[in-house]
Amino acid sequence: MGLLDSIFGKKREDTGIEEYLDISLEEGDVVSPPPKYYIRRVDLRNEGDADLALKEINANNVIILNVKPLSNQPNRLKSIIAKLKVNITKIDGDIALLTNDYVIIAPSRVKIVKSKKKSEEGGEGTSEASSSPLA
Repeated sequence: MGLLDSIFGKKREDTGIEEYLDISLEEGDVVSPPPKYYIRRVDLRNEGDADLALKEINANNVIILNVKPLSNQPNRLKSIIAKLKVNITKIDGDIALLTNDYVIIAPSRVKIVKSKKKSEEGGEGTSEASSSPLA
């Protein structure tokens, strides 16, 4: 098989991304101090989850908010997002739509760089933002 391996090459096993990122859930880094801030994911299912997101923002953590659980209740989703926007604005935070299912919320020390869609820049076409909960 050595001759065939040299001609065709050895079969390489698929390597997962974990190997490149060196991620291990079982091992902790005992040398580094604990982080001051976190990026947390919150699934928005009700007003209590919105309160949790605000609590995390007040602790200076960045939130990735999954709004998909409320996507079948657009009025309720818009109401909760509107309340979040008011509270985020009060603390000089920032909020932006990542995808139709995810919103990012940043505390006052972090600003989100937002770019206009091509249809908005040229003034042509319709914007997807009008159907989003952040519109």
